[in-house]
Amino acid sequence: MSSRYDIINVAKSYIGTVGGSSAHADIIHIFNSVKPFGYTAKRSDPWCSEFVSACAIQAFGKKTAVKYFPLSAACQYMISKAKEMNIWVESDKYIPAKGDFVLYDWDDTGKGDCKGVADHVGIVEYYKDGIIHVIEGNYSNKVKRRTIKINARYIRGFVTPDYDRIKSRNPKNKTVNELAKEVIRGEWGNGAQRKTALTNAGYDYYAVQKEVNRIYEEKEKTK
Repeated sequence: MSSRYDIINVAKSYIGTVGGSSAHADIIHIFNSVKPFGYTAKRSDPWCSEFVSACAIQAFGKKTAVKYFPLSAACQYMISKAKEMNIWVESDKYIPAKGDFVLYDWDDTGKGDCKGVADHVGIVEYYKDGIIHVIEGNYSNKVKRRTIKINARYIRGFVTPDYDRIKSRNPKNKTVNELAKEVIRGEWGNGAQRKTALTNAGYDYYAVQKEVNRIYEEKEKTK
C-alpha cells in the first residue's frame, strides 16, 4: 500500500473532531511531540497547520515526518520550509495527488496568480473530474471535508512530499512491539481515537494495546 494512504487514513480518522474536544487535544499533543520551529501549540490556536503536521507525525513517526514534511504551526512558514525542501508547487496546471497539502489564501482576489500570505491548509484526499477533495482541520472549528475546483480562486499552492521515499506503516513494516512503543510515545493518540487510527492504518488494535499493557506491567515490576 502506498504511504500516501497512511496519512489520508489518519486524517479520515479525525473527521468530525471539534476544537476543544479530547481528539483535538490529541492533535495538539502529537504536534507538540515535535514542536516544529520550537513552537509549543496551544488548544486556543488556529489549528489547520497543526492538524496536517500531526497527521504526518502520527502516520509516519517523528523522524520521518521531520525529514519529509514541512511541519509548522503557521501556513506561511510551511510554504517557506517546503520551498527549502524543493516540494512546493505553484503551477496552475498542477493536478494534486493523494496526500499533497493544499494551501489557501482567503484574501485572493481571483485576478492573476495568487501570491499572498497563506491562511489555511488541508490534505488532498483525492482528485477527480476537475475537483480536489480535501480533509482539513479547523474548518469551522472542525475536521471536515472540502471540495474545490482545480486552479480555483484562493488556492495558493501545493506541498508535494516525496512519498516514494517514505515507507508505508503497514503490518509488514512495523512489529507489534514497535507500534506499542509508538503508542506509548503518544504518536497514535488516546482512547477511541487511537483505536480508529490504528485500525484505519491496517493494524490490529487489540494486539498493539495488549503489548502496551505488557510493557507497562514490566516497568512496574522493575520499580
